[in-house]
Amino acid sequence: MTENTETSRAERRLNSWKEIAAYFGKDERTVKRWEAIRGLPVRRVPGGTRTSVFAYAAELDAWLSAPRPVAGTVRVKGTEPALRHFKLPAIAAAVLVGCVGLGIVAARAPSAPVVQAIPSEAQALYREGVVAWSSRSAAGFETAIQKFEAALAIVPDYAPAHAGLANVYNLISQYTLAPADQSYATARLEAERAVELDPGLAEAWAALGFNAFYGSYEFARSAELFEKSLALAPDNPQALQWYALTSMQMGKFERPRQLIDRALALQPDSRSVRANAALIHYYSGDPDGAVAMLEQLRQANPDYLAVPAYLATIYLDQRRYAEFVDNYEIAARVENSAGGQSIAKAARNALPGGGRAMLAAMLEEQKHQFQVGGEKAYKVAATAALLGDRELALSYLDISVDRHETLGLLVEPEFRSLRGDRHFQALVAKLGLPSRPPLTALASP
Repeated sequence: MTENTETSRAERRLNSWKEIAAYFGKDERTVKRWEAIRGLPVRRVPGGTRTSVFAYAAELDAWLSAPRPVAGTVRVKGTEPALRHFKLPAIAAAVLVGCVGLGIVAARAPSAPVVQAIPSEAQALYREGVVAWSSRSAAGFETAIQKFEAALAIVPDYAPAHAGLANVYNLISQYTLAPADQSYATARLEAERAVELDPGLAEAWAALGFNAFYGSYEFARSAELFEKSLALAPDNPQALQWYALTSMQMGKFERPRQLIDRALALQPDSRSVRANAALIHYYSGDPDGAVAMLEQLRQANPDYLAVPAYLATIYLDQRRYAEFVDNYEIAARVENSAGGQSIAKAARNALPGGGRAMLAAMLEEQKHQFQVGGEKAYKVAATAALLGDRELALSYLDISVDRHETLGLLVEPEFRSLRGDRHFQALVAKLGLPSRPPLTALASP
């Protein structure tokens, strides 16, 4: 091969997922997964659609030839340098056959799943993956991805393992700095594949319901998918928990409380179910019960992020500022968030001056952290709202809504003072949430 030919090949530009997949001799699903979890160097066309992508052959070759040890460390593409890394096994991604959209899956009569004997090794890997992701930690997600992909390397059409990956990617951006858009897109592909392989798999329908709610804001569709999941398995604690959390965001709490209490009765030892039950109980007017549940949970799970995070929310709403700072600091440490720890330090230093001084110090540090990528816009908006700075709060909420950072405008207590504002109501409508501000049982600030 001549030097000019080599140069031409290296400068070759591939202008679609189809061309990128063909370059590797794989299908589009596989290369999309490689981008999401293994950092395949794919670029987006500025101002284009989400699917407007391209890549350079030289960069793909360099990525392919990079050394990958058995537990090679890779980074989810498109994040800031501070993103924590995930160790993935050097197992080639299984080639998946076809991919149908959710509407197609739901519209046609489902065919009976192909019955196949699942090797005991694959079943064991799947069970280990379920235990790992249920920990709701970065390390747990890392291990779960390893286990589920190892199971799929043995049985590529193993529907529960695809559903397991969907669960991981539905949650991973909430507990790490993995990019939400890519994580949710991967989750949807995996959940759709699981439903295609086994339409009777309730877990897959629940994963799709969660994904439709948080990934694409299809609220009515999400409810339909959860109903489908519960019709198949009425006593599935995971589906009950997620349906409770999503319906809570609509600003009504009776139905979510019924769902989460049922999930808790079925799975009383689940720390995620218990923590979310406490939060829903608080929002529905049971503050003492909520705090007792969380403090009890803390005794057995001191490093479980949801406990200090939820307690910080509750204590701030109750003006228990010292306890708020204590839990905010713990949550920042558990989350390994440098930005959160800086904000906690600012709050701690200003605490002797009282609650307002503490909030003002927090706000200044939050604005700084927002500029450097260490804080989300809706968190800045929340503190500004607590300080009564309506204009600043709404300006950051504009950014937050555009970035799809939160769906909690109707339930998060920090925004209570804004719910009668027309600008705020327009943001609620933009998200597709109910237009009427709900009446909640939360304590007044």
